Amino acid sequence: MTHCPCCQSSDFEPVVSLPNMPVVINALSDDAASARAVPRGDVELVVCRSCGLVYNAVFDDARMAYVPDYENALHHSPSFKVFADGLVSDLVQAHDLYGKRVVEVGCGDGFVLSRFLDAGVGEAIGFDPSMEGRDSPFARPNMRIVPHYFSTDEVDGPIDAVVCRHVLEHLAEPRKLLSDLRRQIGDRDMVVYIEVPNAEWMLQTVSVWDVIYEHVSYWTQPAIEMLLRRTGFQPYRIRQGYSGQFIMVEARPADVDPDYVSNGVDEALRRARSFGSEAALRIADWRTRLKDRCGRAVLWGAGSKGVTFANALGDCGGVVAMVDLNPRKHGRCASGAAIPIVHPDKLSEIQPDLVLVSNGLYEAEIRDRLASLGLAPELWVITGNPGPAQGSVGRA
Repeated sequence: MTHCPCCQSSDFEPVVSLPNMPVVINALSDDAASARAVPRGDVELVVCRSCGLVYNAVFDDARMAYVPDYENALHHSPSFKVFADGLVSDLVQAHDLYGKRVVEVGCGDGFVLSRFLDAGVGEAIGFDPSMEGRDSPFARPNMRIVPHYFSTDEVDGPIDAVVCRHVLEHLAEPRKLLSDLRRQIGDRDMVVYIEVPNAEWMLQTVSVWDVIYEHVSYWTQPAIEMLLRRTGFQPYRIRQGYSGQFIMVEARPADVDPDYVSNGVDEALRRARSFGSEAALRIADWRTRLKDRCGRAVLWGAGSKGVTFANALGDCGGVVAMVDLNPRKHGRCASGAAIPIVHPDKLSEIQPDLVLVSNGLYEAEIRDRLASLGLAPELWVITGNPGPAQGSVGRA
């Protein structure tokens, strides 16, 4: 990839390398052998000096396939449900979406769509290729999920709001999606809500475990604002949420501003350089901490952070299982690392001495669950600080 996915600049510098990572880290495998045999690829993170976007310069879009075994839902966590309900309620009230039509690009199994309907939206339509051959557990009479990539050809009549959560980071050409959307909106006025992982949180906390092959790009606030303005959207509210781990943008259609340059790029560059120098030390430190310890360890959270941690560290640490609340993951194996994924109740049999918490935001609920099982293992938080699910909110 010779040009920045955001601004098309070829002026970039290296940040960090993670070789031989699973290409689709959120895919589930039936057994250890198939988990070890998954396709792998290199991650060569660079930062664009023009817009502050961090991206994988050797990403190969042809290798990506979001099949039905792909699973990255967060809604099994009580903390995420609180966040999602607050987000939906805020959008519906602020933009008077009662009885109106909402389209979600990259809707997953429809959880957030169902929350919009519960909050008073009249009709919800979602697009997601990973839903091919799957039924949504959140199905409603006035909800429809189209199991392929977004197209307004599938929507008859007006659209009152577009939601696009955690999609742009997966696209080699995010400008194309937003430009197509802007062209199809035309003269209509509507809210467009964009949500992406917050790269600045990742850089500041040195959460190298958030680096996955599936993510082409890691969005800083300057980069996401530049992309939106250059594709014809006016961001008027930019917040951080989920304890700072997400960037949340509300925008409206506007004139394309092809030469727009954001403030804050220099700070993004500074953080990216610091992250690059610290990431290798962070991996080495965790290997040292886990290498000589005795007893059984489990890793709580079989999502991107947990699976990347397991792959980056290899066999050290004696991790015998990964724990997750998502029932679709139980009895399966984590991509690449081939560690079995279990229900929390299985910990009564495993009797772990150590629980590695992949995301500190969930530490309180994990402690409560362990206490309910009569277990009191040591807890080590891999990344992030505990805090309320709503996170900090502020205007740009």
